Amino acid sequence: MRSFPVLVGVLFGALLALLPAGGNAQGTRLQAVNVFLDCSTHGCDSEHFRNEIAFVNWVRDRTVADVHLLITGQRSGSGFVYRLAFIGLRSFDGDSTTLSAEISTVQTSSEARDILTNRIAQGLLHYASRTEVGDRIRISFEEDDEEGSSRSGLPVSDPWNYWVFSTNLSGSMDGEARDKSRDLEFSASARRTTEDLKVELEAEGSYEENQFELTDRTITRVRRNWQTVAGAAKSIAAQWSLGAMIEAGTSTFQNQDFYSRPAGVLEYSFFPYEEFSRRQVTLQYSLGSRYSDYTEITIFDRVSETRFDQRFELSTEFEQPWGSSNLNLSGAHYLHDLSRYNLRVDGGIDVRLFKGFTLNLDGGYSRVHDQLYIPKGDADDDEILLELRQLQTNYRYDMSVGLRYTFGSLYNNIVNPRMN
Repeated sequence: MRSFPVLVGVLFGALLALLPAGGNAQGTRLQAVNVFLDCSTHGCDSEHFRNEIAFVNWVRDRTVADVHLLITGQRSGSGFVYRLAFIGLRSFDGDSTTLSAEISTVQTSSEARDILTNRIAQGLLHYASRTEVGDRIRISFEEDDEEGSSRSGLPVSDPWNYWVFSTNLSGSMDGEARDKSRDLEFSASARRTTEDLKVELEAEGSYEENQFELTDRTITRVRRNWQTVAGAAKSIAAQWSLGAMIEAGTSTFQNQDFYSRPAGVLEYSFFPYEEFSRRQVTLQYSLGSRYSDYTEITIFDRVSETRFDQRFELSTEFEQPWGSSNLNLSGAHYLHDLSRYNLRVDGGIDVRLFKGFTLNLDGGYSRVHDQLYIPKGDADDDEILLELRQLQTNYRYDMSVGLRYTFGSLYNNIVNPRMN
């Protein structure tokens, strides 16, 4: 075992010997614009951006950047929309702009990546053209030769009338001598999104079976769940929305053969909805009626019941150059008994404290007093260990803390895929 530290030392020394003695970082363009990429949303391939956009310096520290590129995204009616905020720093201070890139659900991940890369390059040209590097940039334009294409910018005919459909089916199985499992998942959705009206229908289900062979017996765990949600939201003012929704399903874990909840929903956005990808503060209220048909008789001696309830949720989310944060406060209670309520607060923050150092905090806490579905009688050891049923509780909490520190070379233009 003593030879292991020696071997590690030899390998580390060999790697150090391969490093250059000094000088500028390989590939650094001294007269180019320094760009700090800030993107944690789906589809951000930083290595591809660095490899394809070669007329800027990609830096990993905002303090040496000339442009802070903040990319956020959100789902649209037919795909995904990226918002690209180019924030000018240092010599470009005050010179900022925002572009968007729209991705369709029918486009492959490669096509989507190329669209986003091209949009990034277009935005960075504004800054690069004002440096010496701008003299070496050549611009090309692709003519659209497809028949029936519209170059006038007018809306084209849509035979689907803005409807987008999606389905997914997946299954898995694994095992060893004394442990076997099988899983099946299904989901489907239909969405229609316009400026004034959004309609969504979603259905999902899962079947999970696990088998464990103990010394004296075999235990089998089976969990089945399915849920369907349908909703519509109508714009009634610039920052007000009115809607309706219904959810229905079944859950072996929550002792429910069937449940449903139709409800009316009212929402107010403190900021314009157009700024949703960068900042949002919304207050949502719903009033509904929940019907439950239980698998086993509950602790309140019910096999089925219908109860009116009301819910509210205050949600905040910010994506800014200093980092991101979110905070949510939600509450619900049954109208027949105000002591049957649920309150939850959760949130997180990801902030750059100083050069190369990032702090991440996430957590939440709930007061739980609305478990009308708990089966009568105590859960046995197998049900507790295998999580076959929901256990009675009056609180829940979760918390995580993360620290990230990066140091070394500030420039990272080079992409080397060897031995990935």
